[in-house]
Amino acid sequence: MPFFSRLSLSILTLIFTTKASSWQMPAEYPIQASPNGRHFVTSTGEPFFWQADTAWVMFHRLKLTEVQKYRDDRAAKGFNMLLAVAVNQFGKVDQDPNRAGDLPLLNRDPTKPNEPYWTHVDEVVQMAWERGIRIAMFPSWGNYIHDNVDNPKSINASNARAFGTWIGKRYPGLPKMLVADTNPYWTNKSAVSNNYKLGGRHETLRYTDYSAVYDELAAGLIEGEESKAMITIHCTNQWFEGGTIALASAFFGDRKWLTFDTSQSGHASYPPNPPIPWWNAARGYEPVELMYASTNPRPVLDNGAKYENRYDNSKPVNPYGNASDVVLMLSEVFSGAAGLTYGADNVMQFYIPDLFEPANSGPARSWAEDIHLPGSSQMQYIKKVILNRPSPLDRVPDQSIIVGDSGTDAKHVTAIRDGNGRWLMVYTPTRKAFTIDTSSLGEGSVESSWYDPLTGICQVFEWQRRLGNVTFTPPLNGMHSDWVLVLETKNNA
Repeated sequence: MPFFSRLSLSILTLIFTTKASSWQMPAEYPIQASPNGRHFVTSTGEPFFWQADTAWVMFHRLKLTEVQKYRDDRAAKGFNMLLAVAVNQFGKVDQDPNRAGDLPLLNRDPTKPNEPYWTHVDEVVQMAWERGIRIAMFPSWGNYIHDNVDNPKSINASNARAFGTWIGKRYPGLPKMLVADTNPYWTNKSAVSNNYKLGGRHETLRYTDYSAVYDELAAGLIEGEESKAMITIHCTNQWFEGGTIALASAFFGDRKWLTFDTSQSGHASYPPNPPIPWWNAARGYEPVELMYASTNPRPVLDNGAKYENRYDNSKPVNPYGNASDVVLMLSEVFSGAAGLTYGADNVMQFYIPDLFEPANSGPARSWAEDIHLPGSSQMQYIKKVILNRPSPLDRVPDQSIIVGDSGTDAKHVTAIRDGNGRWLMVYTPTRKAFTIDTSSLGEGSVESSWYDPLTGICQVFEWQRRLGNVTFTPPLNGMHSDWVLVLETKNNA
C-alpha cells in the first residue's frame, strides 16, 4: 500500500475511533498575532500579554483537586497561560502513568492515544479556563522523537501528522509548542561533551535532521484545528557547533506554520556542556533581541528562562535562583518579548515527597510549598507596567534611548517606548544613575514616576521636562535595586 494511503488510513482511524472530547473551545479562547506581528491579541483584538507558568507535568502528576489548588494560586497572581506537556518527559516513558494509572499512549504508539488519560487532560484544560487561564500544549517531550545520544524514538515522519491531526482536532485554540527541549538538528550530545573532556574530538559523529517530523506534526495540527493555529517549537538552550543556533525561527523561519518565535535562555550562567554553544541564563535578552530583529515579524518569547529555586546549571554546588533572578525577565520584555514565562523548579516537575523522585536540579520541596515563592507573585507587575500604558501594542524596544554603557548580565539596563511618542520606560536592575535621551517623547507635559516591579506601586516625582540627555537616579531601597522609570506625556491626543 502506498505511503500516503497508509498515512490517510492512520488519520482516519484516529479521528473516527476516538471518543469526542469533553473540551469545547470557546470562541474567545484563541490568541493570535497583533496586526504588526509583534505581540499577542485576543480573538477580539485586545492586547494579550503572555504571563505563563511552567507546568510541564501538570496533566501527568496532579489529581484534579491538586489542579484546582494550583490553578487558583496562579489565577490570583495574574497568570493567563500554563505550559504543559501532553506526553511527558519524566521517568521511563513507557512505564510512567498518570495518578490514575493511565498512560497517554498505548504501547508508546502515537496513533493509539489512551482515552482515559486524555479525558483527564480535557478536564484540566476546562478547569484552567474556568479561571481565565489558557493552556499552551506540548504534544510531546523531545525524548519521543529521539534520545540524548540520537537514537530515533516512537514519533517519526510517518506518524507525526496523524498524531498532530488528532491533537489539533481535540484541542483547537490551544497554542502548540510541537516538541519540547530538543532541536531538529541533533547528534550524540553526550559524545560531544565527553570528547571535549578527553581533550578533543576523537570520532566523527553522525548528525540527524528531524525537521520532517516537525513539519508533519505541524501539518497535522493545522489540519486538525481547521483554523489558524498558533504553533512554535521549544528549543534547548544549546546547539551544535557549526549548526543552527537554538531559536525557533533559526530552524523554521521560512515555514508558514511558525506563527510565534521562542528561545530558551536556560538555567546556566556558565557553559553547561563545553564546547557546545549555549545561551547564558543571565543574558536572556540576547536571544530575544535576535528574534525581534527578524525581517519576518512574529511575537517572540523566552520560553525557558532561569527558574526560581533551581541550582545554577542544575548543580547542587552552585547557588539557586531566587526572585531577584526572575525579575530580570523585565529586560527581555523591554527587549521586545511579547510576554514572559516563569518557572519554579519544584513546580515545573510537581514534586511530591514520598511519591515521586526529585529531579535534584534544586532544593527538593513540595510543589504545594513552592507555588508561594515570591517571584511568582511579582510576574503580574511586569505585565501591569506594560498593559497600563496607552496603546501597549505600539510598544517598541529602543536601546538608543540609553546613553553610554547599558551594562550586561544582571546589570543590563533596557529601554522601551511608545511608537507614537506617548511614553518611554527604562528598566534598571542596579542602584546606579543612568542617562537617557528623552527626545522620543512627543509634545505635552510629562508625568514622571518610579515603578516598583516587585510590588506594582508607583512613586510619582517632579521632573521639569527638557529635551536631550537627562540623568536619573533610582530611589534608595534596602530591599532591592530593580526600578522602572516611567515618563508619560499627558497632553497628546
